[in-house]
Amino acid sequence: MIRFSRLLPEARCFMTKSDAASHLDMEHPCLEGKKRRCGRPTPYGTEQLDQHLLEVAASLFVEHGYAGTSVDQIARKASASKQTLYRRYASKEALFKAVITNLCASVLRSMSETPLKDPLQELKHVSRLMLDFVLQPDALSTYRILIADGYRYPNLIDYAVENIDEPFYANFIRLLKAAETAGQIEAGHADCITARLWTGMLTGWAIEQHLLGMTALESATARNSFFEQAWALFTRGIGAQPH
Repeated sequence: MIRFSRLLPEARCFMTKSDAASHLDMEHPCLEGKKRRCGRPTPYGTEQLDQHLLEVAASLFVEHGYAGTSVDQIARKASASKQTLYRRYASKEALFKAVITNLCASVLRSMSETPLKDPLQELKHVSRLMLDFVLQPDALSTYRILIADGYRYPNLIDYAVENIDEPFYANFIRLLKAAETAGQIEAGHADCITARLWTGMLTGWAIEQHLLGMTALESATARNSFFEQAWALFTRGIGAQPH
């Protein structure tokens, strides 16, 4: 992860449309082109509606940018009322933050729940998760939004740093400390600087290439080769013990 410089290189998180939205239309036909209620929604229906709203908002933010997207636009495209949105999100900013959280939640949860049976191998596993995550089209689109609009909306950058950047590094440091305790790496490397150097080496060039419209690491073979070479270089640098 290249440090945000107040911008988060790998924190470009956005949802793409999924089959859930079409399933929602079948479950709640009054969402399709209508703004009236069809009775009190069930807990399942409410959850699906929440997901639908986030997906619609994400697609519009990607298409028009943060500044160019309004709550009115989101409500119209979602076939919902503004009141429906405001009951869930107090503002457009709150909705954008929810979109970020929604996309990043699963990968951050996978990282935080990683067991410590073999800390160094677990670090390798979550590092690969991160590389795949930051190269998702939705993540890259969100990064562009933060670059384009973040200087006018510093709260968005603060939120991304607090909710994506810092949890990523916390998990890396957690695994580095466990590897150090287990004698798998040399002492003195289980810190924030090591974590930032590693994520910068792993993701910096790859993100830059994709933001510039290049096709680096698009194939599984190219990505695997790049990751394995980066991992070998990193582990030599922190004195990883062969096992």
